[in-house]
Amino acid sequence: MRHQKINRALLGALLVAGGVVSSQASAVQQAPAPVFSGTYVDMYLKDYPSLSEEKVYLDAALASTITGHVGSQADSRLVSFSSTTDTLDAANGFSQISALDGYINNITITAPGYWFEDLIFSVNLSPNNNMDLSILATDKSGGTDTFANWVAEGLGNGENRIMVLSTGGNLMQSVTINSYYGMQSLGGVDALKQTEISGITPVPEPETYAMLLAGLGLVGFAVRRKQA
Repeated sequence: MRHQKINRALLGALLVAGGVVSSQASAVQQAPAPVFSGTYVDMYLKDYPSLSEEKVYLDAALASTITGHVGSQADSRLVSFSSTTDTLDAANGFSQISALDGYINNITITAPGYWFEDLIFSVNLSPNNNMDLSILATDKSGGTDTFANWVAEGLGNGENRIMVLSTGGNLMQSVTINSYYGMQSLGGVDALKQTEISGITPVPEPETYAMLLAGLGLVGFAVRRKQA
């Protein structure tokens, strides 16, 4: 009888453990395939299950550059939304950025003083033959990936949650969204909504690079001296 209880307890433990493993495996299996693959970043249409993003809370403003805060309205880590073509309009909070004329033709997202691992945002976008939307991601070393013809992929309602994810340990310094037509009805962007970011990493100061190089030089000198 005691052996039966132990066996039942062991079976229960195995089932629980199996459930955990199965759940973890399921999370891995549910990771979506990239819509576009690049050298430095990939693009997805859904959130990646294993990543944990922080919301970006916007400051109310009407300007060519809008700022937001990572995690809370009071956080010192900033995210910048700048346009070379539009006057951007944003209200306080985790909401959306639009343009004064209603059509966003260009917007670049950076985190001043930081690199980042991934960026998630929603856009108002209707699929049609214009194939208007393009996204340019620049990694920390200056390498770029451009992803165009999103409309050709048939984005529709409920499929507008876009993620830009760095690959192979690359971090990003900026993401630029371009939409020539701007208007949703023409296949372009008329709002950028609910931005999230993760993997915020401070950009090393030039002095840090200098100290690192000096340290490597001393190590190399020591090795050569020991070999001699």
